[in-house]
Amino acid sequence: MSKACYHPWFPLNTALKPYPLVHCQLNHLSLTINWQQEQDSVAMIIYFPTIAGLQVIDESSYQTYLTNVSDGNNSITFPLDEDLHITENNNEYFSLPWPIWKSVKNARLHCYGGLGEHIYTQLYSYYIISQECVYLIDTECEPEITSLNI
Repeated sequence: MSKACYHPWFPLNTALKPYPLVHCQLNHLSLTINWQQEQDSVAMIIYFPTIAGLQVIDESSYQTYLTNVSDGNNSITFPLDEDLHITENNNEYFSLPWPIWKSVKNARLHCYGGLGEHIYTQLYSYYIISQECVYLIDTECEPEITSLNI
């Protein structure tokens, strides 16, 4: 992956807390994510009408996995710290892990091989770190966001 290809994503234009409760439901090629933050009223549904790929891994296993990754390993499909765009200007958001990131266009297109380059004209990746799982979602379309705040 190219360096700093993931940027923090603000789906409701609000600051998000780390490690939200996230539940996902896959229906054919559409994906619905229910998001609930503890200790405040931020809740939303993130609906992806179509997805190209989905990877889900246990959050605790993922943390162990990242500490065992050697530098320069091109077979890693999940973002590493150097793939995340963290600067001095946005450091205030990252005193704790930011829960959701979005890649620049086509940063993961190479993962789909030559045929994927013909199928997907634009591919975005969403990287979500929740309490229980880490999600990596590849899609061609912008998700629909529904706020559930009272």
